[in-house]
Amino acid sequence: MKSTVSRLAVAISLLASGASFASNVETINLYSGGSDNVKSTWDKVIQDFEKSHPNIKVNLEFLPSGTGGMVGADRLIASHKAGRSSGIDILEVNQSELNNILSQAGTKALVKMDEASIPNLKNVIADNAGSKGYSVPYRGTTVVLAYNQEDVKNVPTTSAELYEWIKENPQRFGYCEPGTGGACDSFLVSSVYNQLPTEAMTSSDEKWSKQWSQGFELLEELHPFMYQTANRIHYPFKNQGALDLLAIGEIDMTPMWADMVLDQKSRGLIPDTIAITQLEPAFTGSLVSIAIPQDSTKQGAAKQFVDYVVSAQAQNLFVKEQKAIPVIANSELDEDVVNSLSGLEVSEYRTYSLGNLENQLKRQWANKIAVLSK
Repeated sequence: MKSTVSRLAVAISLLASGASFASNVETINLYSGGSDNVKSTWDKVIQDFEKSHPNIKVNLEFLPSGTGGMVGADRLIASHKAGRSSGIDILEVNQSELNNILSQAGTKALVKMDEASIPNLKNVIADNAGSKGYSVPYRGTTVVLAYNQEDVKNVPTTSAELYEWIKENPQRFGYCEPGTGGACDSFLVSSVYNQLPTEAMTSSDEKWSKQWSQGFELLEELHPFMYQTANRIHYPFKNQGALDLLAIGEIDMTPMWADMVLDQKSRGLIPDTIAITQLEPAFTGSLVSIAIPQDSTKQGAAKQFVDYVVSAQAQNLFVKEQKAIPVIANSELDEDVVNSLSGLEVSEYRTYSLGNLENQLKRQWANKIAVLSK
């Protein structure tokens, strides 16, 4: 009888300790979205984080591209205006989404972060000035010039050289229709804004739209030399459309996201002869950041996750799994990881933030350049 009572007591004790441990585990909600490789990378990063932080569980709420639904930034803004909790503990944002949050919900909607609360922030070299401390960049991506090195022997090094190459090699260059792919948006923005003062690249002031004429004259001048199909100038659909043309030899050169080229090349989806280079001035890139909503009741755990995400351990994962450009110096990364980056470093490319001007720019391209193909 005593033996039975003793075993029962031990069992109750173990159950109690297990319940106590479970009650000490905090679950934080991470809101993100995008393509499948973004989700699969987050899954691996979260798994790695939870191994070293057994008291924190990360629940990934992921919205795939093109599926509709309310993105995390919109959810936060709507919840803030309604005075209710968003249910978000960590939010992935691009610069445009961050600007929307700060303009529509104000700085009180987000937690301000610094090195005191995020120690690994001291190693971040990506330009974070635009965030005003309300988000932390965790990965970068940039548009580069992708080309077939079997066919292109004199690779342009400047934008001026690229424009000359396009004219000297009719139909061997192409870029997708702006608005269908970010790489081609970058080509449009760079072509127009290379003619303007540097500060215009990060301004939503309407005055700059009155100075776009020189850039559009350049694009109109280049139009007859673009890729053709069925005897008509053709701007392919989406980034992948342009990359596919490069892969099958229909064109020799196109602006493209660096991570797309590196990822597809590593998986054998495009020929090994496809190489990348950056021009001077560089094509634009973008930083993807994470922020902590002020209404989160688990800010301590959220800050631990943010700190981990910008650690060398996590940055190695983002490069290996997603071919992202790290936000810390390449010297902090594993040697094999650095070798896979083809020399790209986040401190060497430009970002842009045009606000509503970006949509106006795309509409003007449609009205001035796309119509030339008809």
